[in-house]
Amino acid sequence: MIPPRRLVSRLGGGLAAVVLALTLAMPSAAETRAALEQSISPYLRLHAGDPVHWREWSPELLEEARHANRPLLISSGYYACHWCHVMQEESFQDEGIAERLNRDFIPVKIDRELHTALDHYLIEFLRATRGIAGWPLNVVVLPTGDAVAGVVYAPRDDFARFLDGISEQRRRDGEALAALARAARLELTERLRTGEEPLSATRAARLPQALWTAMEREADFLAGGFGDQSKFPRAPELQALLQAREEGRAPPWAGEFLEVTLDEMARAGLRDVLGGGFFRYSETPDWGRPHFEIMLEDQAQLARVYLRAAREFERDDWAAVGRDALEFVLRDMALDTPGAYASALSAIDEAGREGGAYLWTQEQVEAALAGHPEPGLVRAWFGLEGALQFDYGYLPLETGRLDAIAERFDLEPEAASALIEAGRRALRADREARGLPRDEKPLTGMHGLLLSAFAEVADDPELAPAGAALAARLQAAADDPEALSLMLDLPPEVAGAAGLSDYAYLAQGLHDWSVATGDGPDATVAVLLEAAWSRFRDADGWQALEERPLPGMVAQRFQPAVHRPSPTTRILALTQAYADQSAALAERLEASDLRPGQAVETTPQEHAGLILLVTGG
Repeated sequence: MIPPRRLVSRLGGGLAAVVLALTLAMPSAAETRAALEQSISPYLRLHAGDPVHWREWSPELLEEARHANRPLLISSGYYACHWCHVMQEESFQDEGIAERLNRDFIPVKIDRELHTALDHYLIEFLRATRGIAGWPLNVVVLPTGDAVAGVVYAPRDDFARFLDGISEQRRRDGEALAALARAARLELTERLRTGEEPLSATRAARLPQALWTAMEREADFLAGGFGDQSKFPRAPELQALLQAREEGRAPPWAGEFLEVTLDEMARAGLRDVLGGGFFRYSETPDWGRPHFEIMLEDQAQLARVYLRAAREFERDDWAAVGRDALEFVLRDMALDTPGAYASALSAIDEAGREGGAYLWTQEQVEAALAGHPEPGLVRAWFGLEGALQFDYGYLPLETGRLDAIAERFDLEPEAASALIEAGRRALRADREARGLPRDEKPLTGMHGLLLSAFAEVADDPELAPAGAALAARLQAAADDPEALSLMLDLPPEVAGAAGLSDYAYLAQGLHDWSVATGDGPDATVAVLLEAAWSRFRDADGWQALEERPLPGMVAQRFQPAVHRPSPTTRILALTQAYADQSAALAERLEASDLRPGQAVETTPQEHAGLILLVTGG
């Protein structure tokens, strides 16, 4: 079959225009709905019933946009995201919003976990132009491929005004809007590439202090974590602090801050104390009001943080928290295929209630503890008494000290601990019947992060077999690095080709496992690294994908670490570690031009791993 573009070139005049029009004719609403219903993404399937005529992302949509003279509205989110569900209900299922989107835009829905490069670019665009970013992420992209404006979650009327403003500006002065988009692209390029220069000894010497100063400025020494509003764990920064402490070059405040942070995250609401998993983030600075999505990437990173910190601080209770997170993954996120795990659990339960699966009414608590000898003790320990914390009930917390609660109930601490544990098991068993919708995409990169966590317990007879099964699964996936897929169970033609972060996290996981099990350097890691350098690196820096989804996407020397580790830092560190085993990697390392941009100094906390790597002596 001759591709449509080549066929058009063989035709002349009006006939070519007719063929082009037929080729680019927009699909019907029934066709777009059917496409979403058959998607491999549960997030896209969730939106199949919207009155918005969502399209799945394809680079060919830009040509369609040029032909139709409509911009794209690219909306990115993920299945477990609370505010994504809220915006769907308020806006994307609203007939007025749907009319605007279907008339004036080509609406595009993407799963951020399947289009990580495009999502990352749009996130960086919004951070550069508005100073904030997150999900749901909604960005208008002109037919030229330039992003021009965007919003995150917005109530229905605010979102309508945003869409109307874009449409009115295009009608009034489309050229001015296009010029604004070009300026925004140049601004983002400048932001990502400005200040790139060789890393002199003087500049390198300044970086650690800049890093510690930036972290200390944001550190909350009372409740732990960074910031004074909503709080994410920001595991890469915690990992960097731990690494610096292990290497004897942490700032004086690091120990106190880590202790407060890890204690509070474990007990104050970010963690599901019955199941052992961690929620995505808290909207309050005391960690007490979490949004209830649970992501595999967070379990992997936080389990590793707690297990490493347990050794560094000699805290057995933190080791138990790390183990609980891994046991939670094995129990609640495992898929039918051995060594494969779901990417997320939804924040919304089957009744449509945010957090409903984790919250308890008094009646539910009484029923679950009906056979327990000391139900009052269990209620007191988990804070299941007094005023309700949430609309749908209590969120179990660990609210006090064991000796105090034991004295209150006239029990020895050991006896109280055993009774509390029995109560925990009873509550968890009762809760398991509720169920939670799962996003069952087995994402390759996230499994690499998980293997790094299992490497911390490679000598644990209970958890090591799961780590070994995961390692075998990933080893098999890495055997043909040129055909690596974004998802473990599907070929790249279906799921999409793996990106830079998949190669980086997979290589790191296999390396960590081989070191932990005493097998020595893993030859597969060197092969993955060589493929990553070949596929994603050029003279301008690193690309997240081999082919840029949008024109104007900028290669980066170093990618930041915000909620996930920086893939470029992982690749560089592993290349240094494997240069002795691979002449090709040694040549890559020798030829690489270490030119950090200004962002390494202006936002050093997002480049903490890189700073520790290049200043490590």
